[in-house]
Amino acid sequence: MICRKLERGLSKGTSVLDFADALGLRRGVSGYSYHSVPIALFAWLRFPGDFREALTSALNCGGDTDTMGAIVGALAGASVRISGIPSEWLNRICEWPRSLKVMDRAAERLARQNKVGKPLDPIEYFWPALAPRNLAFLIVVLAHGFRRLAPPY
Repeated sequence: MICRKLERGLSKGTSVLDFADALGLRRGVSGYSYHSVPIALFAWLRFPGDFREALTSALNCGGDTDTMGAIVGALAGASVRISGIPSEWLNRICEWPRSLKVMDRAAERLARQNKVGKPLDPIEYFWPALAPRNLAFLIVVLAHGFRRLAPPY
């Protein structure tokens, strides 16, 4: 049934938001795979080769946007490769102490490891910085969680 709706929606040029509405997800897409996967597939297939439009149209549905972003980002990113991802988005990635260069080296290492069929040496980066970074993130997450305990939530 969902596959038929997906096919019908794609053939009619239905927006991702309207497709979500047709699945009863007007108030946002949950992280439940029966909800998130069809929307992610629809957004990816609706905008082939357009990373920005596929991702933003799925995120505009609301709900569990981090799950939607991960699924659509993976599908669209695999299709368009790094050159199809908006450069202004790539330039704003802040994953200290890791960087885009470290992530590129990891990808190259995985590809090379796949060819040679054996584990290769680990990638070097300043890993001791992970502890203070993670502590800072923990404080932010806890502060956000405690804030949600207060009105108007």
